Amino acid sequence: MNKILIIRFSSMGDIILTTPLIRAVRRKYPKAQIDFVVKDQFAALVQGNPHLTKVYIFSKEKDNLKSIKEDIIEEEYDWIIDIHKNFRSLYLRTRSGAVNITDYPKYLFKRTLLVALRWNFYKVVEPVYKRYFKAVEPFGIEDDGLGTEIFVEPALEQYIREKLVDDGYNFSLPLVVISPGASYKNKRWLPERFAELIDRYQQGKRAFVVMAGGKEDWDLCEEINRMAMTHALNYAGAFDLLGAAALLKQADLVITNDTGIMHMAQSQKVPVTAIFGPTTRELGYFPFPGTSAVIELKLSCRPCTHNGLDHCPKGHFRCMKDISTEEVFETSQKLLNFEAASNN
Repeated sequence: MNKILIIRFSSMGDIILTTPLIRAVRRKYPKAQIDFVVKDQFAALVQGNPHLTKVYIFSKEKDNLKSIKEDIIEEEYDWIIDIHKNFRSLYLRTRSGAVNITDYPKYLFKRTLLVALRWNFYKVVEPVYKRYFKAVEPFGIEDDGLGTEIFVEPALEQYIREKLVDDGYNFSLPLVVISPGASYKNKRWLPERFAELIDRYQQGKRAFVVMAGGKEDWDLCEEINRMAMTHALNYAGAFDLLGAAALLKQADLVITNDTGIMHMAQSQKVPVTAIFGPTTRELGYFPFPGTSAVIELKLSCRPCTHNGLDHCPKGHFRCMKDISTEEVFETSQKLLNFEAASNN
């Protein structure tokens, strides 16, 4: 293979979960041109990836999908790997001239039965990133087990460390990053519980807490700070994607809902406590095992969605309301203690 194109437009978590496949393809074809198609708001996640040769950036505003297709046809790719499988990716790969075109199974029928009727036909619980490897199996490419990766420049890491110091962190305590947001409301643990969790860490001087997320999470983080007796730094929206990754890299522990921040933290090899409500492991987005923990409840109404909703279909929201602050704290503290022991 001389020229290979990988397509994954979005979203943050899915693109991060594509990085083991990118690395594996590069290992198989060390001299090949390996290019990637991605949406503009997520381009930073792969632009610095040393395993890639070129990144095509799709913009809705510029409406440049046609020009990207023209470039693809001109490049005469030997192999197109479609890790998105939507109308845009089908458009790019159709009549592209590529000799080989492969994709992966989405298991849409099984997913629909699980979410709509709670009929579980998943004989094997397979993470999404493992499903991506189905697209490259015909060429003998396998996962190396090294996890996800986002590449952050040392200068950016240094900037984040200096920012933390300027804002009161002196590295004498573990740094705990909390991400209380999520794109859908029913994937968010209760704000008052996050406030209690912040106090458990900061009143007992067990850790220094920072809240992270996008600009859309800033108000939520401020609300949590008003509920808490202590104050956590609110960095929601303070940094771009790579800046957020650099912040997470400084953390000793990340506590998050089912969001892209969870996957970003794991790309920086940081222990993660993930709180899952409406979604379940069969859908494929649980964190990698090892230095991670998942907190969830066994309820007959889970999963009620595969992406998330802005309400609880049953009206009780037990999947989140019944997860206590104590459980999250104790689970997280075990991870934090394990990480501290591993570093000594």
